[in-house]
Amino acid sequence: MRKGWKGLSPEAQELVRRFVSSQERNGAYLNAGGAVDEYYTQFGKLLQAVFSPRKLPSVPFSGLKVRESMSKDTIYGSFFRFISSEMKLVVPKTITLSLPKHPTTNSVCCILAMSYQALGTYNKQWADWLLKRQDATGGFYSSEEAPIPDLLTTAVALFTLRLIGEKPRSASDFIEAHWLDNGAFTPTIYDERGDVEYMFYGLLALGADGA
Repeated sequence: MRKGWKGLSPEAQELVRRFVSSQERNGAYLNAGGAVDEYYTQFGKLLQAVFSPRKLPSVPFSGLKVRESMSKDTIYGSFFRFISSEMKLVVPKTITLSLPKHPTTNSVCCILAMSYQALGTYNKQWADWLLKRQDATGGFYSSEEAPIPDLLTTAVALFTLRLIGEKPRSASDFIEAHWLDNGAFTPTIYDERGDVEYMFYGLLALGADGA
């Protein structure tokens, strides 16, 4: 994410700063509906840390949705525990890191990232499946049934593929199409508003694209 931020022009950085600041209310941040939200506040704090020249601090994932996910013995539960423990892999014994029958792109990214970080290797079949989710525009579909690619999935997929050493096509045009004039990023090309969560994904995508 910081790489994406540093790659912006000074003018673009100022737009991004202004948008994120406009979403802040007394140290908390607004959700997509315009209400103060603990979950979105985590993204706002991470973004403010990226904008500053000092070292990126550890920001705890304390939002209710995240805590609920962390408590579950699922792929996502393992992933949230993974990222919230400073990249120390914690996988419950009940988890089998195998490709689900009807996988989603983000779940496959979780499997690939955790396998690579823990073992230094990954299953090429999963990586090939992930690469096939990339659209001609450069965006990634969230599943085999998804009608259009979206920014969240694209950011996570690009980051994961770069992490494991695979080379997806450039998604620069796709990312640009989701960037609004006010500095925000939108979830899909059909959305007209952005928020701090998708600002996070937009900068993550920019940093991972062509890395």
